[in-house]
Amino acid sequence: RPTFAFAQIKGDVCLVQVPDTVGTPGAMSSALMAADVNVFRHEFITLFRYSHSATVHPADMHILEPIADHCTLYEAEKGTVFLARDVMARMQQLSVDARR
Repeated sequence: RPTFAFAQIKGDVCLVQVPDTVGTPGAMSSALMAADVNVFRHEFITLFRYSHSATVHPADMHILEPIADHCTLYEAEKGTVFLARDVMARMQQLSVDARR
């Protein structure tokens, strides 16, 4: 099951698809080991498209906000994710906050 979140990776806020264990309270392995994530780039209004996979050390990635499944429409075969508009508004605020 895909799990999406807003994450800050090396200073940039982005949409990532993460394993279920990343960011889960009590998941010790995620605090000690690198995580494989899929990074999606913002393409148009609420549309994100798969950009690349990355192996990220926990020190380089901070999960800012997990996104509820009902707020996403993931089309795996097309590599696209659509987000609910209220979620997009939160991403914009997180991006502004990250620049401060």
